Amino acid sequence: MESLFCCADVSTSDVPQFEHLLKSGFGATGFDLPDQSSAKLRHSFAQFHDLEVGFWSFGTSINVGFPPKDKAYLGLALHGKGTVTNGGKTVSADGPTLASPGRPLNLHYGADLEKIFVGFKSEALKRQLTALLGTPISRDLEFELAAFTSQEMTNGLVGLIRLLIQQTDSRRSVTVPLALRELEDAAIVQLLFASRHKFSEQLLQKPSQTTSNVIARTEQFIEAHWDQPITMEMLTEIAGVSGRTLFRSFTKARGYSPMMFARKVRLGCAHKLLSEPAADTTVTGVALACGFSNLGRFAQDYWNIFGELPSRTLNLQKPSRSKNSPQAL
Repeated sequence: MESLFCCADVSTSDVPQFEHLLKSGFGATGFDLPDQSSAKLRHSFAQFHDLEVGFWSFGTSINVGFPPKDKAYLGLALHGKGTVTNGGKTVSADGPTLASPGRPLNLHYGADLEKIFVGFKSEALKRQLTALLGTPISRDLEFELAAFTSQEMTNGLVGLIRLLIQQTDSRRSVTVPLALRELEDAAIVQLLFASRHKFSEQLLQKPSQTTSNVIARTEQFIEAHWDQPITMEMLTEIAGVSGRTLFRSFTKARGYSPMMFARKVRLGCAHKLLSEPAADTTVTGVALACGFSNLGRFAQDYWNIFGELPSRTLNLQKPSRSKNSPQAL
């Protein structure tokens, strides 16, 4: 997994400056840097609604300790070696790790270790799990530190984290709040399925089915709120069933998930806007207005449904607009 951050927010060899950042900005309670002469400290950070994403590289061996926090921390090593200690257990930092909330966290970085971390708010995890299972979850989740349900689930989680990180780079994409909020929602759900905790078996069990009325009610809600973030919690509240039941029944009845239906609705709205354009309508403007931050993905999805690029739809309307304009008359 290559480095996902294009540049560092902080890059310095000033050890006192970086120690101050760790302690004042991130609440570190321990900072041990035996060889300060070779330190080359790099750090990037982005805060979202329910997640935070960051990157650490020290250029030398270091030990950092953090007190219990109300977040679970996913660690993804880019390369190098180190260890993670959480809940009295120590594991290698070479592979993915997931530290539980409410427990002290200690990190040992080798000189060559570069690592991405993702903080998930504990309250957000409990809300999503409640929505998925249809059962209130009040206690913080306890995760197995280095065990995940499958490589496929983990790969899916890493893919979503990649997309989130791309949102921090204006050269790669335009940030659209609607798309960003739904991307966070998807990452939290994926984490709950990919990680191992006391509810893992329940999540993987075959859910019950629901009625066609519930599916229709879900569709009506999505059609009425396509221009707003649509989350798992919203859909389960409208449907009155668990997220697992809703997604299974919806997919079985329609052949795609509720979120794919939302994408289809938004593409339909984009097609309408491009087919009936104003004088200043652009493909980029329509894509962003309809919740698409990745213009390449928008064009591909649009082609898959309508058999032409969005620019083609827009350009087909330009001659008729010019003919009827006051200047043409």
